[in-house]
Amino acid sequence: MTKAGYEKLTKKLEELRARKVELVKEMELARQEGDLAENSAYHQLRETVTIVTQQIEQLDSKLDGAVVAKNNNKNKIGVGSCVVVAVNGEKRELQVVGDGETDPLNGKVSHQSPIGSALMGKKVGNVVSIETPGGVVKYNVLEIK
Repeated sequence: MTKAGYEKLTKKLEELRARKVELVKEMELARQEGDLAENSAYHQLRETVTIVTQQIEQLDSKLDGAVVAKNNNKNKIGVGSCVVVAVNGEKRELQVVGDGETDPLNGKVSHQSPIGSALMGKKVGNVVSIETPGGVVKYNVLEIK
């Protein structure tokens, strides 16, 4: 996982924990409104707290097992590398990221995806051929940032 990805998940975890505290307060207020059997606001809040708690547990688990990539190597592509490649005569900028950080529309490809895994360890000047449903596509590594 990249440092930016780790920080983003950490921030999201803090936001979820703060939200849970607020939801529990709201739930206490709803509980004071009377008969819980007919109190739909209370039951809705309870369900939301359960969902938020599950999200917190998932993020905690993901962050506990996370390995933050320290890729300072500008000579070889690794997790965290920003790469300029030529594909079919067109320049593209990609960032190789960890799972859970992928965003293909913004050029973030997983190191385990076909493109990311093919680029891992490559250097400027290397050409990588990747099998796609539309046929073989060649990626020429122009720059590693």
